[in-house]
Amino acid sequence: MLVAPLMIESTWFATGRPAAIVFVADPDSAPDQLRNLYRLTPAEAAVAMAIARGEGLQAVADQLDISLTTARTHLQHVFEKTETRRQAELVRIIAASGPCVRQ
Repeated sequence: MLVAPLMIESTWFATGRPAAIVFVADPDSAPDQLRNLYRLTPAEAAVAMAIARGEGLQAVADQLDISLTTARTHLQHVFEKTETRRQAELVRIIAASGPCVRQ
């Protein structure tokens, strides 16, 4: 859930009082959102999400039951599709992609 201040001019339904907008999203949809935004495969999205959570590449490989080489290949594809070069850049764009992506 993301709560943000809502700045609106006075209208028939708002009288200029403080207001907020609430976005509610299913965190389980985050990998699907990444797949749609960057055309990632399911495996690439899983690697990207794990990296965004701060997990190391070996931990990602272990978690997904893939080899370290395969995890590196997926990460390289993620970098290409998201036009990033470093894990820090990847984490930044995932965090900026919206409330559905952040877990």
